[in-house]
Amino acid sequence: MEFKAFPKIERIGKMNMHITQKIHGSNAQIFIYKEEGQLKLLCGSRNRWITPEDDNYGFAKMVYANKDEFISKLGVGQHFGEWAGPGINSGEGLKEKTFVLFDFWKFPPERALPPNTVVVPVLYQGEFDIEQIEQAASILQKEGSKLCPGFMAVEGVVVSINGTRYKKVFTPEETAWKAASRRKDKTPQDIDVSHLVQPIRLEKLLSRDERYLSNYPNSLGSIVKDYIQDMLDEGALTEEYRKPLAREMYNFIKETVKV
Repeated sequence: MEFKAFPKIERIGKMNMHITQKIHGSNAQIFIYKEEGQLKLLCGSRNRWITPEDDNYGFAKMVYANKDEFISKLGVGQHFGEWAGPGINSGEGLKEKTFVLFDFWKFPPERALPPNTVVVPVLYQGEFDIEQIEQAASILQKEGSKLCPGFMAVEGVVVSINGTRYKKVFTPEETAWKAASRRKDKTPQDIDVSHLVQPIRLEKLLSRDERYLSNYPNSLGSIVKDYIQDMLDEGALTEEYRKPLAREMYNFIKETVKV
């Protein structure tokens, strides 16, 4: 039998950490690549490529209108961020929609950026220090947004440790809708799934792709399906609760989503 030594235990102090403000918008990306000697560009939302004709909150329209600047100023690579502003979730206090780039280390302050583009506010970078996480969160809650001064409804912070991102939100998306269990047709035999009907989680799902609302109510089935799939993927839902939750979410969305 092959001998295996116990692996070396790394020192916590060697772990690199940075903390940024969490932006409450719609996930977006720009992919710039070279093909046949030419630089080309693609725009994406969280789960699909988008175009000005098949867009997500106007992101592709803005990028393609300034295509040459995005290619020259961002350069080859996959650039992730959040498309935030009026009409997307909280709006972040912004006066116009803005692409907030996540990878701040690629874009120092002196580097010119394309139109409607900024870099996410950095709250801390250095060795791992759990106190810095609490301190950064506390500052945001007390002083408000570093992206848009004066905006107090900050969602939270994102902590990256050795390249792996974690989030700390100030209002947990797991907050349940207490009225969900009051349905008149509910029977004592029904499985109680009220704790799984989470408005903030639903809000984040709807902000992922504008087609959920633009195609509503035809998209109702897709909304319910994707909401449940997200919970299954996260391990927050078991098969026992799938069908009862689907029924509850269908009714909840019909009662609360107004387009």
